[in-house]
Amino acid sequence: MDQNAKKIGLINWVVLLASAFGMLMVTRYVSTAAGAMGTVLISFGLLVSLLSYFHMGLAEREQFERMELEEMSKSRGSQSLFATAGADTFPAKRSRELFERYFVPVFTGWLFILQAAATYWPWEKLAALPPLVAEHATLAMSLIGLSGLVLFLLGKYSTGLARRIPDQRLLRPSAAYMLLSAYVCFAVTATLAAVLAGFPRADLIVARLLCVVCGFAAIETLLGLILEVYRVRVRGRDSRLLYESRLVGMLGQPEAIITTAAQALDYQFGFNVSETWFYRFLRSALGWLLLSQFAILILSTCFVIIKTGDQALLERFGRPLGQDGVIGPGLHVKLPWPIDQVKVFHTEQIQRFIVGADPETSDTIAWATPHAKEDNFLIASRDLNPELETNQATEAKSPPVNLLSVSIPVQYQITNLATWAYVNQDPDALLHGISLRAVGQYLASADMDSLMSSGRAAAAQALRENIQAEADALNLGVRIVFLGLEDVHPPVKVAKVFEQVVGESELREARVLDAQADAIATNASASARSFQLVHSAQADQHRAIVTSAARAMLFTNQELAYAAAPGQGGVYEQRAYLQTLVDASADARKYVIVTTNTPDILIFNLEDKLRPDLIDQLPSPSSK
Repeated sequence: MDQNAKKIGLINWVVLLASAFGMLMVTRYVSTAAGAMGTVLISFGLLVSLLSYFHMGLAEREQFERMELEEMSKSRGSQSLFATAGADTFPAKRSRELFERYFVPVFTGWLFILQAAATYWPWEKLAALPPLVAEHATLAMSLIGLSGLVLFLLGKYSTGLARRIPDQRLLRPSAAYMLLSAYVCFAVTATLAAVLAGFPRADLIVARLLCVVCGFAAIETLLGLILEVYRVRVRGRDSRLLYESRLVGMLGQPEAIITTAAQALDYQFGFNVSETWFYRFLRSALGWLLLSQFAILILSTCFVIIKTGDQALLERFGRPLGQDGVIGPGLHVKLPWPIDQVKVFHTEQIQRFIVGADPETSDTIAWATPHAKEDNFLIASRDLNPELETNQATEAKSPPVNLLSVSIPVQYQITNLATWAYVNQDPDALLHGISLRAVGQYLASADMDSLMSSGRAAAAQALRENIQAEADALNLGVRIVFLGLEDVHPPVKVAKVFEQVVGESELREARVLDAQADAIATNASASARSFQLVHSAQADQHRAIVTSAARAMLFTNQELAYAAAPGQGGVYEQRAYLQTLVDASADARKYVIVTTNTPDILIFNLEDKLRPDLIDQLPSPSSK
């Protein structure tokens, strides 16, 4: 074992220890989820480096022991004594073998448990961390970036040393973790820069990606433990270290993929692809190619195109350029990111948010069935029985209230971009909060029945004016274009009861109207009957009076006629007799017998005769 390699191993785990401690402190200082997972991965590298350093110490002791035995055998001039020596003659070798047989598998098993736990538990815990402190992000980026640079330089040196010297295989695990830790530091630094650039979710995304890397490492560690049981052991041949991760080595040395691919092509095609000029050029210039691509990517950020209907804010180191930093549609040239940054806003587009429940998209929505997550508001109501309080003493009493679920779409347009972006922090949330407060205040003084029926349009207009007034007072630079009341209904839980109350109210109104109709019909019928009876009585009275007067006058005239021809057989009596006979026999059949001196036989046919009109309807015999 080379003393230089052992010193590099010592330096590796000391630097990893300092990096893990520094990353932990920075994570607590900035509250970054990616930094927390980076601390976990660097800590795993620290554990592997400690084990590797201890392993190198045992290998060094074994090497010194072998060298001492060789010197002793040369000085004695005979090797028979040492050729027959037992295991006690090589205690350092025995210690190394026992270490590799028992301690390394146990350590690898605990490493798998820690990696699995670091994959499972933080997945949901990371989202509950406090938000990142943007004020401390610049200092954190500097410290983590410097730590990553140190890790990268030492890792590259350790990797090259382990690759060039064949017997330095114990240095490979710590060297691979050094490079992986360097890349983790660079990733955390880039994450903090992305958060400062306006992408707050980048912190959680990178943290979960590091969780995935830790999970793959745990799977590889478990598979290594299982395959170690079935591995064929050959005396005198060094086996691959159980705690050495191929995945970590690949992530720490991505250029090794090219070497592996070249070896596979050499085997498949039968000639040395690794000896071609293209492979040598690609291997030597890979770093420069990646660097040039990164430079092109940075250069592409110097140009920005603003679409028609949009406006943007041009900022340099977080401060607006010019008077307000607003640029219009078109092609613009700026300094590369992150010096100059552009934030695009849709100023001519009508934007929208929902206050209250956000209903699901559906052709038919019934408010009695759940269709959205309800956001209930208090709303005033009329007293249904005000007459009960008329005879009671006046006392302080809360007005009746109900709960109402509403869905209020608010459409707005940004009119002053600089005011919208710089005067208030998080103007979208502020506008939403203003609208929510205005809706709550208005509904607390509105009437539920009116709002659910004819008063909805007036309520929407009043709410729009209230929100616009508060937005103007806070100088939001926004215009409320439209506000509508949709899906206004009581909570779904009381829907059936509410329908029963409304149904009973409608039934009561129907019964009242039916009673009023019956009262009107009864009164009209009684009035008509009364009018008929009164006028019938008056008609009978008038008839009786007129008839009596006529009979009295008739009697007077009859008396005069009788006085003119008195006695029995007089003209008056004969006329009265004949008139009575005519009147009595008006409907009787009469037979007049003229002759009186002949015997007559009278035959009466009392059958009813057919009416002449019926006989006329019969067809004549000639018509048959």
